[in-house]
Amino acid sequence: MNAVGLIFADSYDVHMDELTEKRTMAAVSFGGRYRVIDFTLSNMVNAGIRNIGVITTQKYSSLMWHVRSGSAWDLDRKQSGLRFLPPFATENVGTAFANRLEAMQANLAYLKEVKEKYVLFSTSNYIANIDFNKMMKFHIDSGATVTALYTHSPLHKEKSMPITSYDINEEGQITGADLDCDYNEADNLGISTFIMDRKELISILSRTAREGKTSFHKDVLLDLIRSKKVMAFETEDSILFLDDLSCYLESNMELLNHEIRDELFQNKKRPVITRVKDSAPARYGKDAKAVNSIIADGAIIDGEVRNSIIFRGVRVKKGAVVENSVVLQDTTVGEGAHINYAVLDKEVIINDSRLLSGYVTHPFYVGKGTVI
Repeated sequence: MNAVGLIFADSYDVHMDELTEKRTMAAVSFGGRYRVIDFTLSNMVNAGIRNIGVITTQKYSSLMWHVRSGSAWDLDRKQSGLRFLPPFATENVGTAFANRLEAMQANLAYLKEVKEKYVLFSTSNYIANIDFNKMMKFHIDSGATVTALYTHSPLHKEKSMPITSYDINEEGQITGADLDCDYNEADNLGISTFIMDRKELISILSRTAREGKTSFHKDVLLDLIRSKKVMAFETEDSILFLDDLSCYLESNMELLNHEIRDELFQNKKRPVITRVKDSAPARYGKDAKAVNSIIADGAIIDGEVRNSIIFRGVRVKKGAVVENSVVLQDTTVGEGAHINYAVLDKEVIINDSRLLSGYVTHPFYVGKGTVI
């Protein structure tokens, strides 16, 4: 694909302060062994994109440690590949990016440097395995100035958050957009993933920077809908949203549905790639029980796990019960403890006989490194 990829690693439209307190959104763990960025990176690489910029503002140490040079995605290349685009990297950027438009304006030099004809840019607030080649073909065939991705059937989208809904005519052209739409009124839900001609984008970014514009949707997209040809591409792939902690828990739990799991991970032409870590297989004690759960390598299960996602290095001790929960890397659940509808961050220690219980709409969260 003759396109450069841009990934916004920060959570401009996400209310998940618990998991993003110490890391950027793209670095949040998901599904037992992945990070959020793995899915967008894999989608781009599977479409043939070999030049990808990751725009981030703060708390990106763990993201850089995970992605490194991009070798897992075959992006450690001499002439192209993966590049991090943080603030303060050039003399004319003196503040952190406050929004997506400002982030792209600040990285005009990068967009001018690359040679690809198109730019595909995406947020990091959803999990999906999308064929971007189809979207690009649609964009080229339609002669659009911009092509926006949308869906009719989002999974676990937070209903209290305002969303973008497109008005689309029979030809697939966007004729209007409601940027503050109620979830129940949205027929065509925008996913904040777009394709544009690179030179056109550079021109728009230069103009909006001079004019002090700060919102891509309000100051760019709506203007283009009125004056240019903006097309809508519907993805039929499942989209798991990560708008808040409840959505995060439910989207992880969706992997226990074999149809969703197979759609994400069993497409041989579009594999989801992550950085490989060498871990021993999961170990189960003689009294262990595991029912309808995903348990990663390196976990030690001596208790009971039901309907849960267990990451690498997790220890569930004898007599402990973990159900309807997500337990991140290197956490220990003590003997006789009972965990229900919870999200336990990395390196948490739950002492013996503790009882932690939330609900699917209000999960109990325990921060990284906490001892209870």
